[in-house]
Amino acid sequence: MADNHLSKQEMKEDHFVEWILEGVDFVRARSQQFITAAVAVVVVVAGIAYYNRTQADARVDAAAILGEAMIADDNNQTDEAIRLGERVLKDFAGTPSAAQATLFLANRYYAQGRYGEAQKLYEGYLSDYGDVDVLAFAARAGLASCAEAQGDYRQAAAKFQEAATASGSSTQGAIALLEAARCFGLAGDPASQKAILTQINRDYSESPAAARARDELAML
Repeated sequence: MADNHLSKQEMKEDHFVEWILEGVDFVRARSQQFITAAVAVVVVVAGIAYYNRTQADARVDAAAILGEAMIADDNNQTDEAIRLGERVLKDFAGTPSAAQATLFLANRYYAQGRYGEAQKLYEGYLSDYGDVDVLAFAARAGLASCAEAQGDYRQAAAKFQEAATASGSSTQGAIALLEAARCFGLAGDPASQKAILTQINRDYSESPAAARARDELAML
């Protein structure tokens, strides 16, 4: 004998169908509004599913292309390395590889004397991806190097000091301060140069940088 009792799931489905039918007239009266809203919901749901499905693939693809860029760079194929790095930034923004590609490209631009473009990328890295200490330090040092390459030695010294202050590493901080002292020397400011070298000798007394600072102080 057939079981004519509806399951809880079937009852829920029947109630849902009844609710849909009762709402038909209301929907028809406001068809354009509901069509627009329905499309928006479908787009959002599809977007979430697509995002979840493609994020892993995007990370893999971005890493592969960045790897190709680095290989090209190692083989002195600079134009190809830059093209691939730019592709990572364009097509895979927000991925870890895009963060690395930002600094990779900035360094390539710097090497080509494209200091304005390099500076923009260093700043972009700090703005968008600056949570990784060692890479953030590299970006700040890159900004200082751009200023130095363009003859603004005081600005370069200030940027190196910022890198030292922001650094979580005593080694990085000491290195950045040595660079700051050097730039003050290039700027014709021996007093500031001496002050920085004295700071290194005081704050990083056990580091190799302190030994170098003492040597440079003896020559001033």
